[in-house]
Amino acid sequence: MHKILYIIPGWEDACHDKPYQLLANAAKKKGYKVICENVDWKKPLSSQIFPVEEAAVVFGFSLGAMLAWLIAQKYPCHHLILASMTPHYSFTDPKIKKALIDLAGKEFIDDIINTLRPKHQAEKQTILYGELEKEPGDMLVHHTEHELNGSYIQEIAKIL
Repeated sequence: MHKILYIIPGWEDACHDKPYQLLANAAKKKGYKVICENVDWKKPLSSQIFPVEEAAVVFGFSLGAMLAWLIAQKYPCHHLILASMTPHYSFTDPKIKKALIDLAGKEFIDDIINTLRPKHQAEKQTILYGELEKEPGDMLVHHTEHELNGSYIQEIAKIL
């Protein structure tokens, strides 16, 4: 079985950004074929769902983790890694929802609300947050906020 890692960057980030390149290099050292998919932040996430191989690991950061979740809703995958994912409650808490709408637009956020389901088809799931984000997760990355930094990448590499 060959190992594939899909990387989905966070809000207004791109695959060529240094943290995603460092993550890709760490995965390649572990024998993964890496496919990084940029997100068009001007389009609804549901229109950007793409098929993945069942043996794949799908990684998403922040709002990119939302797209990773939507992908796993539609396509089975081996492992879903969600890093600093925008929490589900953010879309129902009026104050946070308004901030998200101000950031990404009403159509973008409504699309997530209307498409997001509580279950996906991944065999395994790992949720990570920076310790300073104060969100519950399977793993907390020490001394880290909402940033894909070296500590975060080390923890993700351990999971792979």
